[in-house]
Amino acid sequence: MVDEINYMGDVGNTIFVRSKNLEPLIGCDRLYLKFEGGNPTGTQKDRATLAILQAAANAGCDAVAIATCGNFGASFAHFGCTLGLEVHIFFPSGYHMGRMREIEGYGADIHPVDGSYEVTVAVSSEEAEAHGWYNANPGMNGNSETSFEAYSSISREIYNSLGRGPAAVSVPVGNGTTLMGIYLGFRRLFERGVIKSVPAMIAASTTRGNPVIKSFLMNSRVIQDLTPKEVRETTINEPLVNWHSFDGQAALDALYESNGYAATASDNSMIAFARLLAREEGLNVLPASTSSLVALRSFAAQRGGDGTFVAVLTGRKFYVPRPSNAAPLGEVPPVHRQVQLEETNLPQNKLSS
Repeated sequence: MVDEINYMGDVGNTIFVRSKNLEPLIGCDRLYLKFEGGNPTGTQKDRATLAILQAAANAGCDAVAIATCGNFGASFAHFGCTLGLEVHIFFPSGYHMGRMREIEGYGADIHPVDGSYEVTVAVSSEEAEAHGWYNANPGMNGNSETSFEAYSSISREIYNSLGRGPAAVSVPVGNGTTLMGIYLGFRRLFERGVIKSVPAMIAASTTRGNPVIKSFLMNSRVIQDLTPKEVRETTINEPLVNWHSFDGQAALDALYESNGYAATASDNSMIAFARLLAREEGLNVLPASTSSLVALRSFAAQRGGDGTFVAVLTGRKFYVPRPSNAAPLGEVPPVHRQVQLEETNLPQNKLSS
């Protein structure tokens, strides 16, 4: 059993760099990139993973279960297996899981599930309860609040680098957890008198379906789920697309409280920005994360580009440590489970202080 997690020195304090080359394209005075690709598994998920693993250790658990579309699973597999935990990764069998061999290579147990990400969360939660594993999914065991705290460190790092608060911060949004955590960090800095105002939070996601974006553009103060048929998944938008955002209400509250903004990005625009970043800034990013730049450009066009803007980006960093005794992925059968997901049964986190 793991008593304490001591990995924080390897996570966070990621690259923060001005992008003068992209400022004319975005239409702002000053553009900074917060690149989370420097974390051990290449994304901001590592911040939340370590915090949740500490919660699991505090609960006396030596096995964890998580549903994933890729990045969170890679993070849990890397840190959990390194710490000697039993890690169970559940994923939608129909998704294009570019990191699955990496997850398998770390030594995690993988469980394909027939169904969407939302169904996979439900199945993994049921299996965790049945086997006594720690349920690491959003909305369970206080994991959302734990993740908000972890992601709030991004705000402090941005402030420490700038020496002031930015005018706006654009964040790729799937479940809404990262955006809420960053907002929470800036709100606390404002409440302490460290910064003059909370930056406008910008939610960036896919045109193919995200409840946070849909709700904000509808001028709704209450999160509105999509129907599963509204969602169109591609190899590019999978990190962003879902019909139910588990922390969507909290993210939506953050947008309204910060006088924020929301915009969508097409696959083609995200691919174009990813190529542009590689050429102009030497950054190899996950294309879906460039939705933050697409949305920031829209924000500047609508509200003006005065001041300092920040776009949060994440990396594409695939590592395949395949063990000699690992079974081929094709030999692992998917979990067949009929799950009825009623709207009232889906956890929905509200803005927390």
